[in-house]
Amino acid sequence: MDSFPVGKNVGDKKMRSFIAIDIEDNLKSKIVDIQNNIGSKYLKIKFVEPENLHFTLKFLGEIEEKNIEDIYKILQKNLENYKPFEIDLKGLGAFPSFSYIRVLWIGIQDDTNSLINIADGLNMDLRKLGFKKEKKLIPHLTIGRVKFVKDKEKISQILKELQNVKIGKMVVDRILIKKSVLTPKGPIYSDLKEVRL
Repeated sequence: MDSFPVGKNVGDKKMRSFIAIDIEDNLKSKIVDIQNNIGSKYLKIKFVEPENLHFTLKFLGEIEEKNIEDIYKILQKNLENYKPFEIDLKGLGAFPSFSYIRVLWIGIQDDTNSLINIADGLNMDLRKLGFKKEKKLIPHLTIGRVKFVKDKEKISQILKELQNVKIGKMVVDRILIKKSVLTPKGPIYSDLKEVRL
């Protein structure tokens, strides 16, 4: 991942950051149910904690604290013509595939194409600050990262049963710039800036 250009001042404070959408609390419990249904009996997996469930629009990497304001202004500019829109969380998927699982995710359907359009706009405008353009966004919500599969046949059966699972709809009415602090127990996220639609 590309990070923000390094400043000349040695004392500049840096932080790991990203632009994201939080998942509504009422949907988080349903996602936890899915995680519990998958379990860890047939594969070694690190599930995303309920408080950390989010959809990433743009990973920023290690950036300097002083540059948050410039990123915030670009986010505001990109969102000024957007109104709140609805997304539908449904379907279980895997990257790169169900036969070789590294990441488990829930699909995100967005009939307005707002997620992709916002991500494209951010990709274009953030290049002015030194970020490279990323590949076309594939809307998805990561729910777990797989270390290895213990029983391929059993886990394939479980995932097949959950392939068409329906989590529910939510309205996207705000987008956040978040900070991520990596710890031995997992990342801790906190909100730096918010733009309401």
